[in-house]
Amino acid sequence: MRTLLLISAVCLVLISAASARPEYAKKENQKCSYCHINYAAGYFTYRGMYYKLHNRSFASFDNFAEAKLAGVAPDSEGNASTPTNDDYPNVSVPAALNFTMKDIQGNPVKLSRYEGSVVMVVNVASKCGNTPQYKSLEALYEKYKNKGLVVLGFPANDFGAQEPGTDKEIKEFCEATYKVQFPMFSKITVKGEGIAPFYKFLTEKATNPKFGGPIEWNFAKFLIGRHGEVIGRVKAGTDPMSNSVVMQLEKALASIR
Repeated sequence: MRTLLLISAVCLVLISAASARPEYAKKENQKCSYCHINYAAGYFTYRGMYYKLHNRSFASFDNFAEAKLAGVAPDSEGNASTPTNDDYPNVSVPAALNFTMKDIQGNPVKLSRYEGSVVMVVNVASKCGNTPQYKSLEALYEKYKNKGLVVLGFPANDFGAQEPGTDKEIKEFCEATYKVQFPMFSKITVKGEGIAPFYKFLTEKATNPKFGGPIEWNFAKFLIGRHGEVIGRVKAGTDPMSNSVVMQLEKALASIR
């Protein structure tokens, strides 16, 4: 009986410690397990470390990007989630990648996760004469992704109302028609009033003096190098698998990280 009571007492202490809701869990209106399991006992997740160090909401939390900046593995726990980068969380990010966008499923994605890769940014549409470029974009991605290329598709309905669908419809179309596997994002505006800040950066001469200028049509392409600098622009009508584009990409991919 005494042993049973002792075990019950221990279990109660463990449950109480694990269920504690520290200040930042309360702010998020989340259970303690949302960010850590038992912080008092030294057992926690990287999500918990993020909040403790940044003291801001998880609304724009990108586990992959933040863990990369901190020098830890995503979803790491316990001592393994302690940042190895001495500068974290005050890590500088290249201006062209210092944006958080929502992917096509609504999850926040910090573009800083792509630093070190060569990035092709494309404003896409489902009902355009250029829509078959999806096939070339996917072929390009499959051919070079293991060498560091990533293609980012940003649906936009700004030209001829040629992207009228919802994110769900766009995703289904891309996967069913062109077997798209490269990252796709939520529909945005790429020109004029309401332009997404990322595209405002890419198109303004003040922030992108070499390659800035209004988007001309669906499937215009920007190239961002391994160090986060804008290194090129490809016209909307140019096929991504054309020799000129492939040569430019191979040169960028050959650069040292």
